[in-house]
Amino acid sequence: MPILPWHAETWNTLFGTPDAIPAAVLVAGEPGWGQDVFSQALAARLLCDGAQGTGAGACGKCESCRWLAAGTHPDYRRVIPEADEEEGEGEEAEASRSRKPEKKKSTQIRIEQIRALEDFVFTGSHRRGNRVIVLDPAEAMNPAAANALLKILEEPPSTVYFVLSSSAWRRLLPTVISRCRRVTLPRPREDLALAWLHAEGVGAEAGALLPVLGGAPVAAREWLEDGRSAAARAVIASLQETGTDPVSLAARWGTLVKDQDGLTRENLVGLVQRWVFDLILFSLAGQVRFMAAHRAAVEKGARGLSIPRLLACYNELLRIRMVSQHPLNAQLFLEDLAARFLMAIATKP
Repeated sequence: MPILPWHAETWNTLFGTPDAIPAAVLVAGEPGWGQDVFSQALAARLLCDGAQGTGAGACGKCESCRWLAAGTHPDYRRVIPEADEEEGEGEEAEASRSRKPEKKKSTQIRIEQIRALEDFVFTGSHRRGNRVIVLDPAEAMNPAAANALLKILEEPPSTVYFVLSSSAWRRLLPTVISRCRRVTLPRPREDLALAWLHAEGVGAEAGALLPVLGGAPVAAREWLEDGRSAAARAVIASLQETGTDPVSLAARWGTLVKDQDGLTRENLVGLVQRWVFDLILFSLAGQVRFMAAHRAAVEKGARGLSIPRLLACYNELLRIRMVSQHPLNAQLFLEDLAARFLMAIATKP
């Protein structure tokens, strides 16, 4: 697992002192900064038999690295929400799902998943080396799961490591946070992010998309690869040509929002939120943070707006984003979002 360029300094600091890695590490960063990549690289390094130097990553060549790459390492566990566990299933499982209705998968990490780790943690290693558990994302643990994890973290064996990956670490129980060393990833430098995106073969549109996503290169790569960048451009266009009817605007967004293979509701709220932020910032300071490629439209849209209404809308969007993944009525959700946004950008009477 490669170490991303903007993670190098943090990585070297973490491994600066041999044998100083604590039993539980909380890797924290904003969405799209690559904390999941850092966590996987950390797990690979802790399991590797051939890493050279305190700041090096996993060698990628030893037996342990080959097992990890193949997904068969006996001393590694990755705990993810139940909804994500179906990825990679074979044709037989797909055929089974087509024969009978499937219960909707949970987006939480449940207590049963944590309790299932107890034998792994308290039974000896298969290879007489380290054992590593990655929880990704850690904030997906429901309260019962988090409390079950606390019991395991009280006295883990010396060769067991927990790596918690999180883009919302403040949602974790304070008692969980207190048992971890928090490693906060820095905001990726734009030059490093763009160079990496070009090396990944998706750099052509990255210059405009990267600021829109708050400078998150891993998110930008995903959006460029899966087609969400086109939908993002369409959303930004809709924010410039809103009209006055929330139902029409919601319908326009509804054609772009698909929970599985397009923009999610959370993505949509995030884009609206950043547009409102730039309207506020331009009104107050004449600056644009996220929508640099659309500065002229932001400047035009900010004229005559009420800053208190914009601030109220921004705070409402923060709350809406937190519930955007819940099983709400999609049409009512979009119409409510559109109505709040149109009210905020209505010019002063």
